[in-house]
Amino acid sequence: ATSDRPWLLPVYVSLTSGEPPPETKAVLDEQGGGAPLLRGAREAFRAIGSVARWERRHTARQASGPWRDTWAVLAGDRTAFGMDRTMATAATRARALPERESLDLLRSAGLSVTPALAVPDSDAAVEAARPLGGHTVVLKIDAVDLPHKTDLGLVRLGVHGDEAIRAAADDLLRDARRHGVDARGLLVEPMADPGLELIVGMRRDPSFGACVMVGLGGVLAEVLDDVAIRLAPVTQAVAHEMLDELRAARLLAGTRGRPAVDRTAVVELVVALSRLAIERPDLLEVDLNPVIASTDGAVAVDALVVLAAPVSEEPHG
Repeated sequence: ATSDRPWLLPVYVSLTSGEPPPETKAVLDEQGGGAPLLRGAREAFRAIGSVARWERRHTARQASGPWRDTWAVLAGDRTAFGMDRTMATAATRARALPERESLDLLRSAGLSVTPALAVPDSDAAVEAARPLGGHTVVLKIDAVDLPHKTDLGLVRLGVHGDEAIRAAADDLLRDARRHGVDARGLLVEPMADPGLELIVGMRRDPSFGACVMVGLGGVLAEVLDDVAIRLAPVTQAVAHEMLDELRAARLLAGTRGRPAVDRTAVVELVVALSRLAIERPDLLEVDLNPVIASTDGAVAVDALVVLAAPVSEEPHG
């Protein structure tokens, strides 16, 4: 309404009750340039803030271009609705990769994930841990259909020394047999240094496509549900905004004597995952929980990747 008079401030009229008389509406339409008529002070200020945020983002988007490169093409499409191509077919099935393959896929894409050595038995676990120079290790059961090992107690944390590693490995393999788990062997991983547990993830929505999220992880992920979500891909600036939105954002800066975490490392992990989501349309879901963020970096110590099954794997009939 004020585009031809930029020196004027926008005008909003808020009524606490009742309907405005026709004379007021006429004045707003004719002399106010179509000034909005809002109901209630709280609703009015909320609407004004929303418009201001939209204008700010719209101005920034005009300078930086569309969020996704393909959106410029969509602008010329007259389809009433859109759907992500990977999710468009009802027959599409998903397959969850074991942790070993999930970590390998993410590591090859340049994401910061923990090293994981696959071994067949307890003796091999001892040998695999020795090059770590006496480092405390984590032992996990390596199985194809076991996305959540912790639920069955098939993880051992903070194991140190040959005898302790051998005993923990034998114990894990025995527990796996007791639970009826068809184990391929064990995963030997170095124990991450102490830090703040975060969750970084990605999910492909049928309508919006790939979305990424970051928030508090570990057991707090489900308890507090403190996460920020954006469409992929995200820039470093957007990833920083996501961290600032968290209710627990102060924890990243360090509180009560705890050191600040390496925000740059967390941001790089979020950006890298969002980029991978665009590059790999068969990637349906990624769950990195926990991601240990410390003063020296951020590393995902557990990973679950879900892929769209190839067409050849879809059922017939």
